[in-house]
Amino acid sequence: MEIGSEFWLDSIPERTAVTMPDYLNEYKNPVFTATCTGAITLLLQQIQPKRKSALLPAYICESVIRPFLAMGYECRFYGVDENLSPDLKDIKAFPDAGVFLHLGYYGFPTNSNLSAVLKSFKEGSTVIIEDVTHTLFSSYERSPFNDYYIGSLRKWFGIPSGGFLAGADAEVDWPLEENPAYVNKRLAALLNKGAYIRTNDMEIKTEALRQFSEAEELMEEDFAPYRIDGVSTGIISRVDAQELVRKRRSNFAILMDGVEGIDFLKPVFSSMDAGICPMFFPVLIDKEERGRIRSRLTEQGIYCPIHWPLPAQLDPQIFVKTMLIYDRILSIPCDQRYGEDDMKRIISVLRTIDCSDATEKKVRKGCSQSAKESAIS
Repeated sequence: MEIGSEFWLDSIPERTAVTMPDYLNEYKNPVFTATCTGAITLLLQQIQPKRKSALLPAYICESVIRPFLAMGYECRFYGVDENLSPDLKDIKAFPDAGVFLHLGYYGFPTNSNLSAVLKSFKEGSTVIIEDVTHTLFSSYERSPFNDYYIGSLRKWFGIPSGGFLAGADAEVDWPLEENPAYVNKRLAALLNKGAYIRTNDMEIKTEALRQFSEAEELMEEDFAPYRIDGVSTGIISRVDAQELVRKRRSNFAILMDGVEGIDFLKPVFSSMDAGICPMFFPVLIDKEERGRIRSRLTEQGIYCPIHWPLPAQLDPQIFVKTMLIYDRILSIPCDQRYGEDDMKRIISVLRTIDCSDATEKKVRKGCSQSAKESAIS
């Protein structure tokens, strides 16, 4: 079975109204939207910041930037270093931002150095938003200075739609309609992906990929706020969060141990504290090597996304440190669909790449000796 890529559904679950799951209890009165992009748009429709300017992290998905631009905001960016930590010097250069957005990456509190900055922004009446998409299932104390939370649910499991907006103090409420074109396209794609997993029929896979792509195009063209659909609310209400966290932590730990000594990659995180639920196992690879290594993994049915393509709004000459992430990062799947054998398969393929491609770019210590020993035995 392939590892990674989109989630899937085997059948259409019962449509139900949302029952607040425990993993969202810390967010007050959340409004469930079809997408996180829609949640951002909904938020921007309601707030009145002191100025229409937004300070956003330079390491970001372009879909987060678009609603701000569409709503007439001037977008500025602050650097993020190789450890995925915000550049405080960059942030302090824009003390009068109307809106400040921050996030922790891949399930880790990489934004934990922002306490003093957030306090200063709060005192200056800047609207502070935390995007909790990557840290949704991680347990650690959020900043008391946050005004709002946004997040994407559909990044964590197979649902047709799912994002949310919540206020730290103020209640958020807004009447929303569904977007059936987007939801139905995503639902059809999820079901076809499930059919492909069961049958290995490549024609069905091709159709599913086309439908996923068309759904993304719909979202990019229309990021107005829409309501989450009934199928998705039923799924998110029944998610076994404890099992999800357990599997992801176990898989992450196996990968963390297994890639030790593979010299062409560097794990972004070398440890995992209690309470962390990883989204992926991110690694850094030389820019010249990443495409080749990713292709080799793909050939073996292991699909590793790149988070993210460089947004058109960013000048790479200004954010030199952040470009080290865009150019080098690769996200290895470790989610709840998989177990120990799947993680060992990933490690095995990575180690095969390490040795078989030793002479393609540079000599890797130990590979030639291992080959000799294998031949002798």
